[in-house]
Amino acid sequence: MNKEDLNLEGVFNKFKNFFLIGIGGAGMSAIATVLNGMGFTVSGSDLKQSRYTDLLNSEGIRVYIGHDKSNIRDAEAIIYSAAIAPSNIELIAAKKKGLPIFSRGEALSWILNSKKGIAVTGTHGKTTTTSMISLIFRGLALDPTIIIGGELNELGSNARYGKGDYVIAEACESDGTFLKYKPFVGVITNIEEDHMDYWKEFDKLKNSFYSFAGNVKTGGFVIINGDEIDSGEVKKVTGNRVITFGIDCKKEIYAKNIKLSNYSSTYDLVINTSGNKFGCKAEFNVRLIVPGLFNIKNSLAALAVCYGLGLDLYQAVKILQFFTGAKRRFEKRGEKKGALIFDDYAHHPTEVGATLDAVILEKRGRIITVFQPHRYTRLANLHNRFNQCFNNTDILIITDVFGSDEQPIPGVNGKLLIDSLIEEGFEKRLIYIPKIIDVKDYLNDNIKKDDIVLIMGAGDVTRVTEDLLKNV
Repeated sequence: MNKEDLNLEGVFNKFKNFFLIGIGGAGMSAIATVLNGMGFTVSGSDLKQSRYTDLLNSEGIRVYIGHDKSNIRDAEAIIYSAAIAPSNIELIAAKKKGLPIFSRGEALSWILNSKKGIAVTGTHGKTTTTSMISLIFRGLALDPTIIIGGELNELGSNARYGKGDYVIAEACESDGTFLKYKPFVGVITNIEEDHMDYWKEFDKLKNSFYSFAGNVKTGGFVIINGDEIDSGEVKKVTGNRVITFGIDCKKEIYAKNIKLSNYSSTYDLVINTSGNKFGCKAEFNVRLIVPGLFNIKNSLAALAVCYGLGLDLYQAVKILQFFTGAKRRFEKRGEKKGALIFDDYAHHPTEVGATLDAVILEKRGRIITVFQPHRYTRLANLHNRFNQCFNNTDILIITDVFGSDEQPIPGVNGKLLIDSLIEEGFEKRLIYIPKIIDVKDYLNDNIKKDDIVLIMGAGDVTRVTEDLLKNV
């Protein structure tokens, strides 16, 4: 059976047994958890054991460590990760058997489109915004299904199956599969240059976000960061309502009286329209125990979803004050020699700069940043964009590139970023330590009381944090 012959909306009526190739990844393990909750038989394989494979095993999902064609013997359909190469032995065996084969993005679209989907996309802030919405909906007893690219601290996982009407999901734009989603609510946090290995041209990337907005179901609505995205362009592609949020007081929902301190923030949320159910301009005091202006913007997006759906904003604001963040999103991991150790997923220049803007407000001693560039193509395209984002750090350690599933590009390595920073007059202390295994020794010898150590990147640089805090 060819997947082209299937109605994706009704695919769950076609099969009982799904096999996931690359099941141990963050995105794939989330799909596995939700399919299992929906009553399907789920199994899968991955190259190595991990926290995610252990979680899946605890849920009764069988995970094979290592790929072998015998693993798929009971499968009726295959779902594969974007990291899986065409040469994968299980993928080849599935094709020979004539099994329907679906991408992870297609699987997510089945789930999202089956209920009232809330899809969160954008270059930055997807995981945190999705996590905030999820926490609020759970607090409001809406029992949502949740699929996140990172782990929500309060959930202890990256996914859950709920029996309520809503599916809340992070919609990654990296390979275009988010254009298969037909959510009831579409959220666009921002639009910047990224994933250019796939999109090639920024206009194509930008237009893909507009197309995403155009896919929102009739009767739903689109939420955009009005400070950064042209609402007029979005309105051209959708007949649905467009709600803008931002810091600018001309937006429909905005923040004023912002105060940032002690790794937290407060602001007044303003509903800037006489057409809302409150009958006039309404204000709510919001308190967050996560730092930075970027998290204020994330929270505005989350509260805009609640506002658009007519949920209880008073209760939503109360629930949000208990949000402690997502794993590796400026996550405090511990202390060493009186220095605070933070772990962060930032890998794009804007994300790096925003995180360091939050850190500088808390500075007592030095700020030491360890940065691992992520993907050769991203570094090749954006290495000049990093020239200003590290200004707030006192010591900057650059490692070599975490390539993910990419092949190395000649001349594209950590030294390229070092040279670029030097050429632009970056006068801070730069240290090039190619192997992350060697970073721990430098930090152990050099960190002091009151330093803030920021371990940053989307690859395996988090191992530095774990090694540094062993036996503390």
